[in-house]
Amino acid sequence: MPEWLRWLTGGIVPLDATPWPGSWSDPIVFTVLFCALVDFAKLVIEILGRDEPRDFTSDPTTVTAVIACRNGARVLPGTLAGLMRHLPPGRILVVDDGSTDGTAEVARALGCEVHRFERSKGKASAVNYAVHRVRTPLTLLLDDDTRLGAARLPTSLLADGAYDAVAFRVLPDRRQRDGADGANFLGAVQRYEYAKSMEIGKRFHDVSQSVSCVSGAIGLFRTADLQELHHQHTCVFQGEDLQRTMLHLLNGRRVVFADEPVWTVAPSTWGAWMRQRLIGWYPGLYHQLANMIRLLLHRHSSWRLRYEMAYNLYTVVSDPLKTWGIAVILAVPGMRHWGVVIYVLYLAFELFPWAVIRDPGSRRRAPLGVLLFYPLYGALNTILRTGAALTWFWLRHVKRDMKPRRGPVDRVTA
Repeated sequence: MPEWLRWLTGGIVPLDATPWPGSWSDPIVFTVLFCALVDFAKLVIEILGRDEPRDFTSDPTTVTAVIACRNGARVLPGTLAGLMRHLPPGRILVVDDGSTDGTAEVARALGCEVHRFERSKGKASAVNYAVHRVRTPLTLLLDDDTRLGAARLPTSLLADGAYDAVAFRVLPDRRQRDGADGANFLGAVQRYEYAKSMEIGKRFHDVSQSVSCVSGAIGLFRTADLQELHHQHTCVFQGEDLQRTMLHLLNGRRVVFADEPVWTVAPSTWGAWMRQRLIGWYPGLYHQLANMIRLLLHRHSSWRLRYEMAYNLYTVVSDPLKTWGIAVILAVPGMRHWGVVIYVLYLAFELFPWAVIRDPGSRRRAPLGVLLFYPLYGALNTILRTGAALTWFWLRHVKRDMKPRRGPVDRVTA
């Protein structure tokens, strides 16, 4: 047995060992199987704990849209064309965050209210600047590449103090748009991934008004809440939407889910997808660990929210163990059959979600190839989340791009 393999397995395999028989009682196999059992339990709890989608009415006259945009001149016209079916241009506020492609001119030519920073302040800072210029009770935050399609604005959910923020059903676009090929296999996998998160995760938390992340692609908020809580935001881009939602929950706000499909552009190449996860999503997850602990211990948190925060913290601990287990199972010939067993287990876990999740337009299930690939996709995400701990450390403590910016000394001049 090579020395590197003995190191990888923590010395469990002696150097003169024959290929490991891979008994279920071996520590590595037991760890991976235990993690699989926890993931299955989470899936069952959330499936059984869902409620029916909420009913609502729409009154767009109470809404102003805010789009924080950097170099979005190419994508902005399509987004605004869809948005203007709901809102007049005078109630669409575009913040040009240091663009060099004429974004401000494009928005201004379409009649929007435009504010421009000569130097980029970042998305969160641009949003915080904009919300103090909104004059309606509700604010719709959305990205410059988000298409509303036929979605309605669920304003009645925020009327008369009912709830405080609304998440939408955000899905990657099915079409070729803005340089992204939403019709390819990666697009289909991501549509299933997003739809599963919405159909199971957000509907589960909707029951207790504790949806833990209103996507940065689109979300409806009370303007007064955005104005009141903006100073608590670190203005870090990674996970800025997750942080905004957690701040709402920590301050007693109620966040719900409206099953209204809205379309966004997702990475269409594996390189872009890995950059999204390694540089954006997963460092943002680590950036919010302190808020997760606060929500877990908060006296007013619902049991569903506590459960979600506990699982997130468990994920941070278990991901390195899973990654280690994956590496050992692939490296040790006598253990590779356990890789097949674990794949089949996760495939079985996926059968029910795959059966119930349908495309909003065609009502079709995801392609069979997506189902068969999804356990491997989950393993790849686990490996990337583990590696993103190093990315977070680099961005936070070395490059300092993720350093919190709350005080005057941290402000970027316009």
